[in-house]
Formats: sequence, C-alpha cells, structure tokens
Amino acid sequence: MFKKLPLLIGMATLLGGCAIGDFEPAPAPEAPPSYRNADAAVPGNLERNWWRMYQDPVLDHLVESILERNPYTAFGELHVAEAEAGVDATSADLLPQLGFGAGVDKSHSSTNTPLGELLGNRTIDGKTYRAGVNAGWQLDLWGRIAQAVEVARAHQGMAEATRRSVEIILSREVAVAYWQFRTAEADQRLLQQQYKAHAEALRLLQLRLDAGLETEQRLIEVRVAQAGVEAEIEAAEVKRLMAEQELAILMVEPVQDFRVATQPDYALPDIPRIAPGLPATILSRRPDLMMSAQELRALLAMERIAETAFYPSISLTGAFGFASTELRTLSDNASREYSLGPLSLYLPVFDAGRNRANLKVARARYRQAVNVHKVNVLIALREVDDALVQVQAARTQVAALGNAAEAGDRGTVVAEARYDQGQDSYLKVLEARVEALETRRKQIHSHSEGLLATAHLVEALGGGWDESGAGPTAVASND
Repeated sequence: MFKKLPLLIGMATLLGGCAIGDFEPAPAPEAPPSYRNADAAVPGNLERNWWRMYQDPVLDHLVESILERNPYTAFGELHVAEAEAGVDATSADLLPQLGFGAGVDKSHSSTNTPLGELLGNRTIDGKTYRAGVNAGWQLDLWGRIAQAVEVARAHQGMAEATRRSVEIILSREVAVAYWQFRTAEADQRLLQQQYKAHAEALRLLQLRLDAGLETEQRLIEVRVAQAGVEAEIEAAEVKRLMAEQELAILMVEPVQDFRVATQPDYALPDIPRIAPGLPATILSRRPDLMMSAQELRALLAMERIAETAFYPSISLTGAFGFASTELRTLSDNASREYSLGPLSLYLPVFDAGRNRANLKVARARYRQAVNVHKVNVLIALREVDDALVQVQAARTQVAALGNAAEAGDRGTVVAEARYDQGQDSYLKVLEARVEALETRRKQIHSHSEGLLATAHLVEALGGGWDESGAGPTAVASND
C-alpha cells in the first residue's frame, strides 16, 4: 500500500494540473516617469511629521496631541494587532498539532447477551485508566496552508495601511481646520478695519449732506457697503467657530471647553514648495494603493487555494500513552500503548463541478481587483497632479495679489498726502484704504487656499516619510 502511494499522488497531481489550466498573475501597473505639473526636484525629504514644514508651534501641538488622543488612532493600532494574531493563528496549521488527554472509564457487561450466557450469566466489571498524547499533521504538499498564511499576511498589510491612512487623514484634517481658523481670524481683522473706515466715511458724508455739499445717494451707497461688511464679519466669525469646533472634536474634547488661542498679529506662513518625487513611489506609499495591492495579494493566494482543491490531501495521526486497569500501574512499561495512523489520502473524484466553479469565482474576483487597482493608480496620479496645479495656482495668485496689495497701500499713502496738501477730501483716503484692505483680504484667501492645497497634496502623495530620495520633499516658498 505505502509503496504505491507515491504513484497515486503523482497521478492525482497530473490530473489536477490538467483540470485547473494555466493562470498567470497580472503584472504590476506602470507609473509615468514624472508628474505633469511637478516642480524641479528639491533636496531633502518630506518628513513623517510633515505638518512641521509650516513652522507653526500651535499647529504642531494640535496635530501631535490629536494623533495621540483620537480614538481612531487606537483603532488603527488594534486593527494591526488583530491582523498579526491572525497570521500567527493561520501559521500554526503548518505544524503538527499535539494534545494531551487523560481519563478513566468503568464498564459493566450484560448477562442477557450471548457473551453473558457464555460466561454463565456472569458479568464483567472493569475500570480502565488512560493518559497519553495525540498528534495530527496535515501535510501541506500543494501549499494550501501556506497560501492561507499569505492571505493572512495580506490582511495584515491592509491593516497596517489602514493605520497609516488614519494618521494621514487625521493630520490633514487638523491642518485644514487650523488654516481655516487662522484665515477667518485674519479676515475678521481686515473686515473690522473696513467697517471702521466705512463708519468714518458715513460720519463725514453726513456732515457734508447736512451742509448741502453731498447727495443722499452717496450716503446710501456707503451704508450698503458697511452693512455688507458687517454681514461678512458675522460670516467670518461663524467660519472661525466651526473650524475651532472641528478641532475640538478631533481632540475629543467638548466644544464648549476647547479654545484655540487668538493671535492678533498672526501672519500665515509661506506656502511650502513640495517636490513630489517619482510617480512610482506612491504605489508603495499611498495607503489606499497599499490596501488595493494587498487585496490583490490576498485574492491571488485565494486563487492558489482554489487550485489545491483539485489535488489530494494527506493527513497523518498518531497517539502514544498508557492504559491500565489500576492507577498505580498506569506508568509501567507494560501499560504503554501507541498507534500510528491512519495515514489518510483524500482524492476528489466527483463533486458536480464545485471545485471548478470555485476556481472560476476566485479567478474572476482576482481579475476584477486587478482592474480596480489599475483605476485606483490612475486616480491617485491624477489627484497628485490636481493638487500640484492648485498649489502652483495659489502661489501665483498670492504673488499677483501681493503686488496689488502693495499698490493699494501705496495708493492709500498718496491719498493721505493729497489730503494733507488740501488737494483731496478725507473721503478719498477712506476709499483708498477700503480698497487696499479688500485686496489684502483676497490675498489672504488665496494664501489660505495654497496652504490647504499643500495639505491635500501631502495626502495625495501618501504622507511623508524619511528614506533618502524615496518621497516628496519640501521647502518654504519665497514667492
């Protein structure tokens, strides 16, 4: 029997191989050599704590505190721990399983049986003590268990990508909410200055109207403008409060107890200039692409598992222990007993097409995931290019509006000089001041959009990392 076993296994393997046919894994998707809208490379790396590139201690404290305290961070860690335990549990099936057993049984035979009649209607009473070790091992000749371990490791990779995704999303949300808070704060300051300028203009216009030197139409126009500014002040306050409350939720604190310290002289930092590196790097950096790749890994392993259903399975069991009718003699050499086997071989012969259908399902799922992964890569590359365009556009707008703001400030100085020389009324000064303040507001909004775009760019690139030359780099822009 045992001499013919290798021949049977070989024949079964040949038949199984003919049944499953050829199957080749899909090649990895290719990335272009560079981004369409990338700047020239800049030395250095975007660090894992990428938010420090803004050089704002308050933001640094908020991000690092939230990453430490937010429940989603703990969720990510626990998800990884669960996946690691799953790998250990699945890997255990590769090794023999041992178990210890002990027991006692008592028997009493019936007299109303042929054996009882043969014994002259006497009974047989007995007691047996047993103790020993049982062992079992399923030989993984075709890699079914090894592929199951591969699936578990893929799930572990997905869990690690989830943890990384949580870190990136949380840090990006903090940065976005913080810049929205600071922008609303700066907007309020400029609007309040505009409101004061309108109030002063109204006072002067009322005096001129009372003296018959001005029309009421001019007064109405300024009042309408002042009312509009007042409404914008309230809208800016709402934006400031909503951003602060968003930070409170991220910090896991009651909104009524959380405050971000105001800074009356705060100036938004320069928009960092980020060099994204090579497009191929995001294939292994972006958490969503990492999860997609790990899903492919798991589905490919599941396809391999479906293939093994066509091959024979072999398992071996055995036992060694002691048995005795007396507890005191249980450990004697004469009480030893053992068994080796059965050595079982199971070969699928007829299953009404179940194994073939399962294999088709596994291959179809894998091919679907391949196509989804290709689309995900294209979307990721597009998101990086979109963010690069937004950052560059904001930087250009900030520079242009900066020039316009300087011209507006110069116009205010000229208007004040003409007023001092008696060439114009003070109303001209107020009008020039309001116009210059409005230009400053537009510049701040564009500046804020640039900062928000850099945070989204970091997310699109898969966050920061520390390996030399592996990821995006950043320096502050001097534009």
